[in-house]
Amino acid sequence: MPNPDRTARPPRPWLRRAGLSTVLAALLTTAILAGPLGFLARAGIDFALPLRHALFGPLFPPEASDVVLVAIDEQTYHIPPFDQTPKVAWTPQLARIIDAALAGGARAIGFDVVFPVTLDRPDLLQGRDRPFLIALRKAADAGKLVLGEAKLSREVLRPHAAQRLAARGDDNIRLLNLAFDDDDVVRSYIARYPLEGGGSVTSFGTELAARAGFPVPARDFLINFNTGPGDIPTYSLADIHACIEAGDTDYLTRAFAGKIVLVGETLDIEDRFRGAKRLALTEGDASRDPPRCRVAADPERFRPLGSRSSMPGVLIHAAAINTITKGAWLLPLPPPAEAAMSFAWFLLLGLGFFVLRPAMGALVALVAVALLFLGTVVALAGGVVVPVLPLAGGAIVLFAGLYAYRFVIEDGGRRRIQHAFRHYLAPALVDRLAEDAGALRLGGERRQVTIFFSDMVGFTSLSERLAADPERFVEVVNQYLTVLTGAIEAREGYVDKYIGDAVMAVWGAPLNQDEAERLAAEAALDARTALDRFNAEVVVPLFGLKPLGTRIGIASGEAVVGNMGSRTRLNYTVTGDVVNLASRLEGANNHYGSHVIVSGPTAEKLGDAFLLRPIDRLVVKGKTKPVPIFELMGRRSEAGPAQHTLAAAFTAALDLYLARDFTAAEAAFARLAPTDPVSALYQERAKRYSETPPPADWDGRYTLETK
Repeated sequence: MPNPDRTARPPRPWLRRAGLSTVLAALLTTAILAGPLGFLARAGIDFALPLRHALFGPLFPPEASDVVLVAIDEQTYHIPPFDQTPKVAWTPQLARIIDAALAGGARAIGFDVVFPVTLDRPDLLQGRDRPFLIALRKAADAGKLVLGEAKLSREVLRPHAAQRLAARGDDNIRLLNLAFDDDDVVRSYIARYPLEGGGSVTSFGTELAARAGFPVPARDFLINFNTGPGDIPTYSLADIHACIEAGDTDYLTRAFAGKIVLVGETLDIEDRFRGAKRLALTEGDASRDPPRCRVAADPERFRPLGSRSSMPGVLIHAAAINTITKGAWLLPLPPPAEAAMSFAWFLLLGLGFFVLRPAMGALVALVAVALLFLGTVVALAGGVVVPVLPLAGGAIVLFAGLYAYRFVIEDGGRRRIQHAFRHYLAPALVDRLAEDAGALRLGGERRQVTIFFSDMVGFTSLSERLAADPERFVEVVNQYLTVLTGAIEAREGYVDKYIGDAVMAVWGAPLNQDEAERLAAEAALDARTALDRFNAEVVVPLFGLKPLGTRIGIASGEAVVGNMGSRTRLNYTVTGDVVNLASRLEGANNHYGSHVIVSGPTAEKLGDAFLLRPIDRLVVKGKTKPVPIFELMGRRSEAGPAQHTLAAAFTAALDLYLARDFTAAEAAFARLAPTDPVSALYQERAKRYSETPPPADWDGRYTLETK
């Protein structure tokens, strides 16, 4: 019998982790084998092809291609006799191309261009197509002709009836349609099309391979695209026609002997598709074409401007034909092998993610995926397709899922401790301490920071009014501080301390921040907006008090930051002249009647995004050198015309004042004084100096004794 004194133990962590890893590996393997995104197993070919080329070179050299292309390219449209002539009228020239290919020893000729209409009519150009029709009949009689047709949504785009008759009917006509994966990329090729009455018929490419004497597959197959410049030798139609005109039969024989000749368009924007070769395209490389016979190439003028991720459809047909003729089959892993590989992959990764920290787990996953891609490339070179994208994608899902599980379940206790300490320390500090235990020590460093001081306006009168109700007083102050803190932390600031109703905040510590000045200015403006809303929604209607206000001082400079205190109690804080200056600027608002004052170095970094006005060259308590200070009036984009006018008029008046033209300055300030406390203050100064001028070496400084 079980021992009643023995308490049940939870499963050992390693056993629970192994079990969970096994279950997830099985689920992900099942998703890969039976999931709706089966094309992802083939999509890995797109990434493996350029890597295969980098490691192993092209599948075969261009001269070994069993297919050559006579291209209707951009240059053809600019070379006589094709220029200024509609393509439907090119049939006599195309007839000569067919005859030249047959005479040159072509094994088969395929047309990936359809002429559904003709000019050979009594009312147009009767007899125009006669040479073309004769050439078609000659090639058909030789068993070497395949014309293309395209199945549209409701009908079939077919060659003109006369051409079909000359080609001896449907036996020499095949569909050009391509097979697209769900992401609209061509990776496989249709070997046969089913017929409505039963049976099937070969597709365009497989029929051409069969006409050339090669055995063709009965099922659709993956296209093994060759890579590198000139992988399919391409001849311009204009050049071949000029070569025929010149009677250069040797060149034509070298071009066509023993080859399957395709005639098709390689234009910039027409008949283009994304193939698995889209990441390994070399189109536009001047070295891709064989040497010309007569018409020189003009690559700069006729360089394709279309998407480099697409390729002409005729080149896809050519790659499929080469796949057949070279026997270069690409075969997916058998399902049992794919299942075993996937399960082992996910199981090992899952166990690793349980043991490693997230950063190391991510690094291991990246290395594993890189090795997987390398193995995929090697396998592709041997004709085997590994489902690399599903395996890599599953690794990402596994990483996210297991580390989320570890964070929520296994690391819950650590997270609860962090959450508790966030009530006492800044979140950034808690995170730093959690990641770096060595940060919990005495010491500091010099760093560029921006300091923010704020103080409640009317704190003394508020405390006197609520002296008999201390709980209510504390509630009001706490809510006020919550509003200020929310604005600061929303702009990534660190609240260093609360001093009664005052708040000290820092940007640039404990974390480096490139835009510390801007963030502090945004926080100041956000705080004033949030306080206005707090007054309207809470302070006045719920507490029955007058609206609360705040004064803010911001200064930027070098300070010492770090952990300060005793060996048993630490405080991460900032100290230095810039801290004292920010505090003085906050108090200076009371003297000037302003709301937000920033130091000169802060103003220099704010740029044109904010509306600022210079208000003094201030000498604060304990210092002898003046500090330029500015009032932050708002964001420039939000400031109204009145604010812009006030800033400009005040600056002009201040220039008069600093130029010692005190009489004119007094008059200028007087016009602004009724609505601007700073102007009213300067009006009094200018009046006093006009009566008793300052010393000759006066530089505009003003000494202010603040708290």
